Amino acid sequence: MVVRVRLRGLKVARARGKYYVYRRATGEIIIKGFLGSREDLMRRLEDPDLMHAYNRPRLARRPASDFGSETLGGFSHWYTNGDIDRLSNPKHLDEPGSLPDGYPKWRQLAKATRKDYLAAYDYLREDFDMLLADVKQPDLYEMRDNCANRKWPRFADKLISALSSMFKQAVKRGKMPFNPCNGMDKTHEADPAYNREWYPQEWKFARENAPLEVLIPMMLARYAGLRGQTIVSINRKQFEDHPEGPTGKAVRYTPRKNKKKVPYVLLPVLLELQNFLAELKVQRADGVIAVRDDGSLWPSEKEMQTRVSHWLRNQERVGNIGAGTTLHGLRVSYAAWWRRNGASKSEVADLIGDASEAMGGHYTRHVEAEQNITRAFDRVMKDKT
Repeated sequence: MVVRVRLRGLKVARARGKYYVYRRATGEIIIKGFLGSREDLMRRLEDPDLMHAYNRPRLARRPASDFGSETLGGFSHWYTNGDIDRLSNPKHLDEPGSLPDGYPKWRQLAKATRKDYLAAYDYLREDFDMLLADVKQPDLYEMRDNCANRKWPRFADKLISALSSMFKQAVKRGKMPFNPCNGMDKTHEADPAYNREWYPQEWKFARENAPLEVLIPMMLARYAGLRGQTIVSINRKQFEDHPEGPTGKAVRYTPRKNKKKVPYVLLPVLLELQNFLAELKVQRADGVIAVRDDGSLWPSEKEMQTRVSHWLRNQERVGNIGAGTTLHGLRVSYAAWWRRNGASKSEVADLIGDASEAMGGHYTRHVEAEQNITRAFDRVMKDKT
């Protein structure tokens, strides 16, 4: 039996003594398996949580600026300098908004970070009327788990990271008593083989077969340990003579991720990279090194990373390289090479432009394990002789 109700767009179905309320247009379940009379059902539909669920599609159509600053929508409008309401503009990442009273550091965030944050906040449009002070950690776990099922686990974790960054500012401004994202675990477990050090035969194949637009970023990662965000913008003008250095050339760059702690890195350039750059025929007037095959600039770091990843996965499918090979893995290979040649964890961190000695150990923990095993075998073999 189907009964029309006064809330437009909803239908009520009754089966085996239970009521089911769903949205006519999408089939979304509003109430499932309700026991009671029809009058009880009507009263249940008037409850705030049901009214919120009913009004969600309308909320999703409203701009974030329509909500008060104490709500999720209003605060995201402030935090993103209005970019959350400019997603239809393709330049909203290249030219971030600047509200007079907006969050001043939004424009300083990396483009990739802003893109991730905006995707997360846009996903939450249906909850823009939620008061920040009412957000509790159990709510976030439910929100995150639903997101992981509707989209994918890694996006759900990025959603929490984006909220945590915004909530940190909300706490400082008295909108929330504390940051409920603190201490939350993750749904996505990283594959330990992902971003691993490359095997020699894999690097040999890539060095000899990769197209130039793929090979250039890989060479800069393998022989200078550069991050993708540095690779996509590194310029020939940053490579300078370094007569007092061990290789005669050095590259000077600012690691964006750690620029507050590491103003710049002056890194002697290994001869392999020097020779490769000297032989490059594609040279732009502006000096940018990492370019596409037609000489054009990469639109973004992500597009460069995607191009490299697609080539690597294609080669994996035909058996030319193994699983887990990534551009970032070549940065790991650079760090591992130095560790095997006697560099300390602190030295490795400086070589890869990282402010934390712990990261020097993180990148090369497998090398340390190899060295421990070798020392153990050396002792046993020495005792036998």
